Amino acid sequence: MKRREGPEPVRAISDDDDGFDVDNDRDDATPRSILDPLQTGEIDAARDRRVTAMSGIPAIMAESMGHAALPGSRPRDPAAPLPTRPEHTRRVGDTGRTRVGSGPSALAQADADVAPWRKRAAQHIDTARAALDAGDLTAAVTSAEAAMREGDEAPSPGIVEVIEPARPLLTRVFAAYVGPSSGLPVLAPRAAEIAASRLGPRERALLDRVDGRRTLEELFDGSGLGSTDALRIAARLLRTGAVRIV
Repeated sequence: MKRREGPEPVRAISDDDDGFDVDNDRDDATPRSILDPLQTGEIDAARDRRVTAMSGIPAIMAESMGHAALPGSRPRDPAAPLPTRPEHTRRVGDTGRTRVGSGPSALAQADADVAPWRKRAAQHIDTARAALDAGDLTAAVTSAEAAMREGDEAPSPGIVEVIEPARPLLTRVFAAYVGPSSGLPVLAPRAAEIAASRLGPRERALLDRVDGRRTLEELFDGSGLGSTDALRIAARLLRTGAVRIV
Protein backbone atom coordinates (compact mmCIF):
# COMPACT_ATOMS: atom_id res chain seq x y z
CA MET A 1 0.00 0.00 0.00
CA LYS A 2 1.35 3.38 -0.97
CA ARG A 3 1.98 5.73 1.95
CA ARG A 4 0.38 9.18 1.71
CA GLU A 5 2.82 11.97 2.09
CA GLY A 6 2.16 15.47 3.36
CA PRO A 7 1.02 17.05 6.61
CA GLU A 8 -1.50 15.38 8.76
CA PRO A 9 -4.91 16.90 8.09
CA VAL A 10 -6.26 19.02 10.89
CA ARG A 11 -9.00 17.23 12.66
CA ALA A 12 -11.96 19.41 13.48
CA ILE A 13 -12.76 19.65 17.13
CA SER A 14 -16.17 18.34 17.78
CA ASP A 15 -18.46 19.14 20.62
CA ASP A 16 -17.26 15.94 22.27
CA ASP A 17 -13.74 17.31 22.82
CA ASP A 18 -14.59 20.48 24.78
CA GLY A 19 -14.35 18.70 28.14
CA PHE A 20 -18.04 18.85 28.90
CA ASP A 21 -20.69 16.23 28.91
CA VAL A 22 -22.05 15.63 25.37
CA ASP A 23 -25.55 15.11 26.61
CA ASN A 24 -25.52 18.56 28.22
CA ASP A 25 -23.71 20.32 25.38
CA ARG A 26 -26.30 23.00 24.68
CA ASP A 27 -25.87 26.60 23.67
CA ASP A 28 -27.53 28.18 26.68
CA ALA A 29 -26.70 29.24 30.23
CA THR A 30 -27.69 25.94 31.84
CA PRO A 31 -24.95 24.68 34.24
CA ARG A 32 -23.09 21.60 32.91
CA SER A 33 -20.99 19.06 34.81
CA ILE A 34 -17.22 18.95 34.40
CA LEU A 35 -15.88 15.54 33.34
CA ASP A 36 -12.35 15.73 34.71
CA PRO A 37 -12.15 18.39 37.49
CA LEU A 38 -8.72 19.57 38.61
CA GLN A 39 -7.63 18.14 41.92
CA THR A 40 -5.85 21.36 42.90
CA GLY A 41 -9.21 23.13 43.14
CA GLU A 42 -10.23 21.03 46.13
CA ILE A 43 -9.97 22.54 49.61
CA ASP A 44 -7.88 20.47 51.98
CA ALA A 45 -7.58 22.12 55.43
CA ALA A 46 -4.85 19.76 56.57
CA ARG A 47 -2.84 20.33 53.44
CA ASP A 48 -3.32 24.10 53.14
CA ARG A 49 -2.70 25.00 56.79
CA ARG A 50 0.38 27.11 57.47
CA VAL A 51 1.96 27.35 60.90
CA THR A 52 2.87 30.95 61.90
CA ALA A 53 5.26 31.86 64.64
CA MET A 54 4.03 34.45 67.22
CA SER A 55 6.40 37.34 67.93
CA GLY A 56 7.57 37.69 71.50
CA ILE A 57 8.23 41.46 71.21
CA PRO A 58 4.80 42.63 72.47
CA ALA A 59 5.05 40.40 75.52
CA ILE A 60 8.55 41.66 76.29
CA MET A 61 7.43 45.32 76.01
CA ALA A 62 4.41 44.72 78.23
CA GLU A 63 6.52 42.99 80.84
CA SER A 64 9.12 45.79 80.86
CA MET A 65 6.43 48.46 81.23
CA GLY A 66 4.58 46.63 83.97
CA HIS A 67 7.60 45.98 86.17
CA ALA A 68 9.60 49.16 85.56
CA ALA A 69 8.78 50.50 89.03
CA LEU A 70 9.76 47.30 90.87
CA PRO A 71 13.18 47.10 92.55
CA GLY A 72 15.73 45.19 90.55
CA SER A 73 13.64 45.23 87.38
CA ARG A 74 14.93 46.11 83.96
CA PRO A 75 15.13 49.80 83.00
CA ARG A 76 12.09 51.34 81.41
CA ASP A 77 11.96 51.51 77.63
CA PRO A 78 12.34 55.22 76.69
CA ALA A 79 9.97 54.72 73.75
CA ALA A 80 7.15 53.53 76.03
CA PRO A 81 4.39 56.09 76.74
CA LEU A 82 4.39 57.81 80.11
CA PRO A 83 1.64 56.87 82.54
CA THR A 84 -1.08 59.49 82.86
CA ARG A 85 -1.39 61.30 86.17
CA PRO A 86 -4.78 61.72 87.83
CA GLU A 87 -6.35 65.19 87.57
CA HIS A 88 -7.45 66.83 90.79
CA THR A 89 -10.70 68.70 90.20
CA ARG A 90 -13.16 70.39 92.51
CA ARG A 91 -16.75 69.45 92.81
CA VAL A 92 -19.44 71.66 91.35
CA GLY A 93 -20.27 74.40 93.81
CA ASP A 94 -17.00 73.96 95.71
CA THR A 95 -15.72 77.42 94.73
CA GLY A 96 -14.64 80.22 97.00
CA ARG A 97 -17.23 82.37 98.62
CA THR A 98 -18.06 85.69 96.96
CA ARG A 99 -17.11 88.66 99.05
CA VAL A 100 -20.01 90.77 100.21
CA GLY A 101 -20.30 93.99 98.23
CA SER A 102 -18.83 92.66 94.98
CA GLY A 103 -20.15 91.01 91.85
CA PRO A 104 -23.08 91.75 89.57
CA SER A 105 -25.45 92.46 92.44
CA ALA A 106 -23.17 95.20 93.78
CA LEU A 107 -22.88 96.78 90.33
CA ALA A 108 -26.62 96.73 89.91
CA GLN A 109 -27.05 98.35 93.33
CA ALA A 110 -24.51 101.09 92.48
CA ASP A 111 -26.30 101.75 89.19
CA ALA A 112 -29.61 102.02 91.02
CA ASP A 113 -28.11 104.44 93.58
CA VAL A 114 -26.92 106.83 90.85
CA ALA A 115 -30.17 106.69 88.86
CA PRO A 116 -31.69 109.86 90.42
CA TRP A 117 -28.67 111.99 89.44
CA ARG A 118 -28.74 110.53 85.93
CA LYS A 119 -32.42 111.31 85.53
CA ARG A 120 -32.14 114.89 86.81
CA ALA A 121 -29.11 115.62 84.64
CA ALA A 122 -30.91 114.35 81.53
CA GLN A 123 -33.89 116.58 82.34
CA HIS A 124 -31.65 119.65 82.78
CA ILE A 125 -29.91 118.92 79.47
CA ASP A 126 -33.24 118.72 77.65
CA THR A 127 -34.32 122.01 79.24
CA ALA A 128 -31.05 123.70 78.25
CA ARG A 129 -31.43 122.55 74.66
CA ALA A 130 -35.00 123.81 74.42
CA ALA A 131 -34.09 127.17 75.99
CA LEU A 132 -31.12 127.64 73.65
CA ASP A 133 -33.31 126.93 70.63
CA ALA A 134 -35.81 129.49 71.96
CA GLY A 135 -33.09 132.12 72.44
CA ASP A 136 -33.45 132.28 76.25
CA LEU A 137 -29.75 132.28 77.24
CA THR A 138 -30.42 132.86 80.95
CA ALA A 139 -32.64 129.77 81.26
CA ALA A 140 -30.27 127.77 79.04
CA VAL A 141 -27.17 128.54 81.12
CA THR A 142 -29.06 127.91 84.36
CA SER A 143 -30.10 124.42 83.18
CA ALA A 144 -26.63 123.70 81.77
CA GLU A 145 -25.02 124.59 85.10
CA ALA A 146 -27.54 122.40 86.94
CA ALA A 147 -26.73 119.43 84.68
CA MET A 148 -22.98 119.87 85.26
CA ARG A 149 -23.57 120.12 89.01
CA GLU A 150 -25.48 116.82 88.97
CA GLY A 151 -22.45 115.24 87.31
CA ASP A 152 -20.12 116.69 89.97
CA GLU A 153 -22.24 115.50 92.88
CA ALA A 154 -23.28 112.07 91.59
CA PRO A 155 -21.88 109.14 93.61
CA SER A 156 -19.70 106.46 92.08
CA PRO A 157 -19.69 105.33 89.29
CA GLY A 158 -20.94 108.76 88.20
CA ILE A 159 -23.04 109.79 85.22
CA VAL A 160 -20.36 110.21 82.56
CA GLU A 161 -22.60 108.44 80.04
CA VAL A 162 -25.06 111.35 80.38
CA ILE A 163 -22.70 114.35 80.61
CA GLU A 164 -20.12 113.48 77.94
CA PRO A 165 -22.55 113.09 74.99
CA ALA A 166 -24.12 116.44 75.96
CA ARG A 167 -20.79 118.28 76.44
CA PRO A 168 -20.84 119.97 72.98
CA LEU A 169 -24.32 121.33 73.75
CA LEU A 170 -23.29 122.55 77.20
CA THR A 171 -20.17 124.23 75.79
CA ARG A 172 -22.28 126.02 73.20
CA VAL A 173 -24.67 127.27 75.89
CA PHE A 174 -21.85 128.65 78.08
CA ALA A 175 -20.09 130.23 75.09
CA ALA A 176 -23.30 131.94 73.96
CA TYR A 177 -23.86 133.36 77.46
CA VAL A 178 -20.27 134.57 77.99
CA GLY A 179 -19.88 136.08 74.55
CA PRO A 180 -16.83 136.37 72.28
CA SER A 181 -13.48 135.25 73.66
CA SER A 182 -12.07 138.66 72.73
CA GLY A 183 -14.21 140.31 75.44
CA LEU A 184 -12.44 142.06 78.30
CA PRO A 185 -13.62 141.09 81.80
CA VAL A 186 -13.37 143.63 84.61
CA LEU A 187 -14.04 143.30 88.31
CA ALA A 188 -17.32 144.50 89.76
CA PRO A 189 -17.29 146.83 92.82
CA ARG A 190 -18.37 144.02 95.14
CA ALA A 191 -16.20 141.31 93.54
CA ALA A 192 -14.28 140.47 96.72
CA GLU A 193 -17.44 140.17 98.80
CA ILE A 194 -19.14 138.02 96.16
CA ALA A 195 -16.08 135.78 95.82
CA ALA A 196 -15.90 135.15 99.55
CA SER A 197 -19.55 134.25 99.95
CA ARG A 198 -20.74 132.70 96.71
CA LEU A 199 -17.78 131.37 94.71
CA GLY A 200 -15.73 128.20 94.94
CA PRO A 201 -11.96 127.73 94.75
CA ARG A 202 -11.82 127.43 90.97
CA GLU A 203 -13.97 130.54 90.44
CA ARG A 204 -11.84 132.55 92.88
CA ALA A 205 -8.65 131.38 91.17
CA LEU A 206 -9.89 132.64 87.80
CA LEU A 207 -11.21 135.82 89.37
CA ASP A 208 -7.75 136.60 90.78
CA ARG A 209 -6.40 136.69 87.21
CA VAL A 210 -8.85 139.37 86.08
CA ASP A 211 -6.89 142.63 85.84
CA GLY A 212 -8.80 144.65 83.26
CA ARG A 213 -6.09 144.08 80.60
CA ARG A 214 -6.35 140.39 79.70
CA THR A 215 -9.16 139.16 77.49
CA LEU A 216 -11.21 136.04 78.18
CA GLU A 217 -9.06 134.07 75.74
CA GLU A 218 -5.89 135.10 77.59
CA LEU A 219 -7.43 134.20 80.94
CA PHE A 220 -8.47 130.79 79.66
CA ASP A 221 -5.04 130.05 78.14
CA GLY A 222 -3.26 130.46 81.46
CA SER A 223 -5.88 128.82 83.66
CA GLY A 224 -5.11 125.19 82.79
CA LEU A 225 -8.82 124.49 82.36
CA GLY A 226 -10.58 122.83 79.48
CA SER A 227 -12.79 124.87 77.21
CA THR A 228 -16.04 123.68 78.78
CA ASP A 229 -14.86 124.21 82.36
CA ALA A 230 -13.36 127.62 81.60
CA LEU A 231 -16.54 128.84 79.94
CA ARG A 232 -18.60 127.41 82.78
CA ILE A 233 -16.57 129.30 85.40
CA ALA A 234 -16.72 132.50 83.36
CA ALA A 235 -20.49 132.14 83.10
CA ARG A 236 -20.72 131.73 86.89
CA LEU A 237 -18.65 134.88 87.44
CA LEU A 238 -21.01 136.79 85.18
CA ARG A 239 -24.16 135.35 86.75
CA THR A 240 -23.05 136.17 90.30
CA GLY A 241 -22.09 139.72 89.30
CA ALA A 242 -18.42 139.35 90.26
CA VAL A 243 -17.26 140.49 86.79
CA ARG A 244 -18.70 142.16 83.74
CA ILE A 245 -17.58 142.12 80.11
CA VAL A 246 -16.71 145.46 78.46
